[in-house]
Amino acid sequence: MPQNKFEVLFQDAFDTFKVFHNITPEETGSILPQAPTTIWQILNHLIAWQDHQIGLLQSDQQDVLKEDATWINKPGATNQEELQQALLKFDSQIKKIKYEVSKLDKNDLSVFTKLKITQDLSVHLPFHLGEIILMRRMLGTYPLPHQMKEFLS
Repeated sequence: MPQNKFEVLFQDAFDTFKVFHNITPEETGSILPQAPTTIWQILNHLIAWQDHQIGLLQSDQQDVLKEDATWINKPGATNQEELQQALLKFDSQIKKIKYEVSKLDKNDLSVFTKLKITQDLSVHLPFHLGEIILMRRMLGTYPLPHQMKEFLS
């Protein structure tokens, strides 16, 4: 299936840079002195927020998500199984987002609304991934810039 113009625009926008590669439950709950949240809280925020945005892409509804409702108080994953389930959901969402982008059609009456939602997704995700990368680097569990090429290959 050939790519539509919208897929090309967002081709690399949902790359996660292996941000959760080899992450542990302990790491997800690490409290860093200057960080207002933990990795686990950010991951769960992303999952809740992306669920809502995917729902908007899949329908013509325009309900508003209460941002505060997407943040949990629990600092970290309890165990590897809980972490794995969250990561599977997150990965599934990324696939759904890419699929929804592949379906965007310039003849769809709601295409501009869906493009705005996609743009929001493509800005929101890397903002929080950047936070997680910085936090993991501070914890010594994510490669430094000069090590990234090898890590990503």
